[in-house]
Amino acid sequence: MFSYDATFENCKANPDTGNLAASCEGEITGAYVLKRAVAWAAFKCFPESFATCALPFEDEGLPAIAARIAVDAGCDATNVLDLPEDEPLPADHCISIASDIMIDEGVVPLNTDVSCGIHWIECGDITLINASFWADQVDRITQNDPEFANDLQTRNREDCAQEAREIGNRAVLRDGLICEAERSAALWSDLTVQSSQDQ
Repeated sequence: MFSYDATFENCKANPDTGNLAASCEGEITGAYVLKRAVAWAAFKCFPESFATCALPFEDEGLPAIAARIAVDAGCDATNVLDLPEDEPLPADHCISIASDIMIDEGVVPLNTDVSCGIHWIECGDITLINASFWADQVDRITQNDPEFANDLQTRNREDCAQEAREIGNRAVLRDGLICEAERSAALWSDLTVQSSQDQ
């Protein structure tokens, strides 16, 4: 339900930085746990306004003032249970605005754990978001040569799946996605740095 546009921009800010994919997954995780905490507090507040409902935010280790600022900005306070399940939160939703304020302020909620159980519920989602993001960046930067991008992406995906199967642990799918993210991020970095040198 969350969008990560601002986080993705941070991930792309320094293309020549090492471990781009791992760094970006860490940033996505940080944004996710914060937005999850804000969403949980919002759920506990409803139908009371963020402007007067401080305790659920404080229980999550979040500054209630950020929620009040979001309300002052005229945010959409639709109950989370009434939002479409298959779409990200609108940018003008109170959860989105309050989260963005808190991310800018470097707020960290009390609960930063993500579930990595047998189905890697949250970990798997975060890893998939990261892998998809970097694959999309490669597709975008190579738009003049889609065959090159698609062939390389397909080969990377197949190689990573094979490597993950050879490791043979329970997290085969997640290992494959981590591998894909690393390869796509490294390819995007090479292409971006090369493009900037050519200009």
